[in-house]
Amino acid sequence: MTVSKKLSLGPIAVLLIALMLAGCAEQLRQAQGQFGNAQAGTPEEAVAQGDYARAAELYAQASASTSDRDRSRQLRFEAGLAAAQAGDAQMAKQILSSFPPSTLNDLERARYELARREVNLVGTPPAAALEQLPPPGSGTPPQVAERVWEKRAQLHFEQNNLIAGIGALVQRGVWLVDDRMLRGNDDNIYSKALDAITRGQGPQSQAAQDADQTTMGWLALAEIGQRRWNSRNERDQALAAWEERYPQHPATRSILDQRFDYRARTTPVERSRPGQRFGQAPRPQNDSVALALPMTGNFSSAAKAIRDGFMFAYENDSSKPARPQVYDTSAMSASELLQQAQSDRVGILVGPLDKPKVAELARLDSQIPTVGLNYTDTPDSRPGFYQFALAPEDEAREVARQAAAKGRTRALALVPSGDWGMRVFNAFRSELEKRGGQVVDQATYEPSEPDHRDPIQRLLQSYRRGGADYIFVAAQPAQARLIRSQLRYYRARNLAMLTTSHAYTGSPDPGEDIDLNGVEFVDMPWVVGAGDFLDSRRAEAIQRYGTTAEHYERLFAMGMDAWKLADRIAERGLRPDDLFEGMTGVLKVNPDGTIRRYLAWAVFRDGEPELVEMPSISDAKNDDAGSSTARDPWAR
Repeated sequence: MTVSKKLSLGPIAVLLIALMLAGCAEQLRQAQGQFGNAQAGTPEEAVAQGDYARAAELYAQASASTSDRDRSRQLRFEAGLAAAQAGDAQMAKQILSSFPPSTLNDLERARYELARREVNLVGTPPAAALEQLPPPGSGTPPQVAERVWEKRAQLHFEQNNLIAGIGALVQRGVWLVDDRMLRGNDDNIYSKALDAITRGQGPQSQAAQDADQTTMGWLALAEIGQRRWNSRNERDQALAAWEERYPQHPATRSILDQRFDYRARTTPVERSRPGQRFGQAPRPQNDSVALALPMTGNFSSAAKAIRDGFMFAYENDSSKPARPQVYDTSAMSASELLQQAQSDRVGILVGPLDKPKVAELARLDSQIPTVGLNYTDTPDSRPGFYQFALAPEDEAREVARQAAAKGRTRALALVPSGDWGMRVFNAFRSELEKRGGQVVDQATYEPSEPDHRDPIQRLLQSYRRGGADYIFVAAQPAQARLIRSQLRYYRARNLAMLTTSHAYTGSPDPGEDIDLNGVEFVDMPWVVGAGDFLDSRRAEAIQRYGTTAEHYERLFAMGMDAWKLADRIAERGLRPDDLFEGMTGVLKVNPDGTIRRYLAWAVFRDGEPELVEMPSISDAKNDDAGSSTARDPWAR
């Protein structure tokens, strides 16, 4: 973000800001919908209550009354952030304009960027605002992530989607480190759950179909709270049954005591924080491995490809441990999966694949080291849980990383409209900015339309006016070919086009891909790598596994690397910054348990991909900017 002029706010100006905030504080508090809390006397109390207008007022007053310049600066900064959270765009802009991004540390910059997004969302319809503010990634600073989830909850509530809003507050609770704020969040969730029951959005409703287990627990508890009971004993029996069904639920922290005068038998699972996990990670009780995948249903083709790649890697492992078991998770919940693995005395669990089950499994208490085959939206709840996925956001980051390493720092961006495109763009922009680059201009296109002339011409105006090193395009093969052709048509042949692996089907097709000539992209070594070893191993895979190895090569390679992770856990465990070469890329273990992939770089020549550069261990080892602690706060 460019700030045209640095403002210097003296004590009088700060006091004026405080008075202006006080004038609109009551109106903003009413708009936010408070829950009967007494007016906060300190800004910290106001934040805990979710009363951000009051917090902004108190922070500004405190800033004006202190003689310590550093303390005054920090309080003024907090006032601007609180004003943004309260929806007062004018006041937030006025305060935060005195903080050029270059003067902020990493955490302040992340919070500042979120406040800027909140300001830009003022007046935006909730559905569109949710697309522009996707859930935070697992490496996001907690102070940023909890605010993102709280804002998403507010937007869901504005749409009367109470269960989705409750789910967002549940996710917020994972990131809260202050006990007072955590209990305030619990109280807010329960109040909203009561509202949901009143409005017919209970645990059996259509709206609750995709709710996670913790959210379902809140709704079930609210149902108990809404019922008329013949006696306290009858109600307490219902609460005991609820607690047995939802053990270690967050409501046992204080809500059962405060709202029901009921002593809980369990307490919530203590959640480890990113970067504090590995010293406590459990060791596998044996070297047996179970692979958990949805072998029937909508994801069966992907599951079979991952399974075949997993077994192919196992069969080529010279150590030859016991043959892995395969669980079909299509009809299993996360808790049932864990119970099965515990009953079978599994040493290492790999899976599941679908995101909700991965997220639920991450929250369950287990001593089995687990590699979830997807990313969750929150940090995991226990040591020994790792996340491995083929995420499009990771590929967008790789494009930005490799482009910046080659001196390309000014980019145009063209992505499809909708959530997928916004997530990819946010990840690309964040990574590029982190490496000193910038997005000169960006636009979206409609994938269903056969002509993208309008967004392309708009971007080319920016290109010819201010210059750019390249255009980053996120597209499937047909759209990538069309965009490349239209760039040439509008005389932008010399503008380099960079993209992700999604533009390439994975199988050479010179007749179709001739339009992609000159396009550079990232992909996994298994797909674009060259050499006798890879050639022979790919041929062997096709000979043994046929269709899945030939037509689902990326998922097949994911299965191979999933075995490699399991084998490494069995051998000596995983440690932060562990590196090893895989078929999906060079794999790096982040401090939060996610697995980052460093990819190969390729270019289309005569309609076929040509390898330019393989990923290297040294690049991954020296890439401090790519550590999980600096991941895009809004990437999933």
